[in-house]
Order: sequence, then structure tokens, then C-alpha cells
Amino acid sequence: MVEAKLMNMCMIIDKENNKVVVQDKVNKPEWRGITFPGGKVQNAESIIESTVREVKEETGLDVKNLEFSGLIDWYNDITHERWFIFLFKTYTYSGEMIDETHEGKVFWTEIEILENMNLASGMKNYLKLFFNDNLNEAYAVWNDKNWGKFRFM
Repeated sequence: MVEAKLMNMCMIIDKENNKVVVQDKVNKPEWRGITFPGGKVQNAESIIESTVREVKEETGLDVKNLEFSGLIDWYNDITHERWFIFLFKTYTYSGEMIDETHEGKVFWTEIEILENMNLASGMKNYLKLFFNDNLNEAYAVWNDKNWGKFRFM
């Protein structure tokens, strides 16, 4: 039997200034570094609803008009656990952004420098899906000894 975990991530884009909202998750030892807001899908909650909720909790911003950017599909070949991370982007946001959460700082950064920042583990691969409309999924097999290499589709 496969145990699945559903998660989400959202890239909020200020097209006029060529910036995105990021989090520096310094207080999250299991996934430290620069990421986009996101988190776990709760029971009785849709993927979109969970993404909107997580963005609000982690940034203070309200988002709408989410566009699907791809799927990260992690499979553990020992425990048979499967993680699905649904990626979205949006240009529609409102509200006042908070500066920090219990996970770390929240701020706008230029898109051009994003790949050179201290990204969380695997985030460079996630960016490929966010920025390439011809890719839909990244799939990797992992276990306690090895984080596999992504195959992009």
C-alpha cells in the first residue's frame, strides 16, 4: 500500500517589477533555504484551497487565479511513501505582506538572481517546472540513503 502526502507551492510574481515572493526557511532544519510559499494539504481541503491558505499563512497575501506549473513526484522505493507537490504561479495577489514567520523571512527578490540564491535542497529542479511551460512533471525515487535524480516530463 502506498502512503501519499499532498503538498503545494506557489510562485507569486510581480510582473511589472520582475520579482517573486520567497521565503528563507532558516528555521526549518529539514528543508532550509530559499523556497516559495507552500505546505501540506489538509484533510477535506482541495489542492487550490490549501495553496491559497498556505500562501496567506506564510506571506499574509491573498492570491487568486492560480495557474498550474507542474507536479513534483517523489517515490520512496523502501517505504513506498509518495509525495506529490503541486506547483502553481500567480500574478494576482493583494494584501500586506508580512516580513517573517516562524519558518523564516519573507521578501521580494528579482527573478534574475533567484537561481544564485541559497536555495533549499532540490529547489533548482522545482524552478525548471516553474519557468519552462514545456515541462509538466519531475519524478524521482528516493530513500534514506539516496535522493534520486529527477526525470523531467
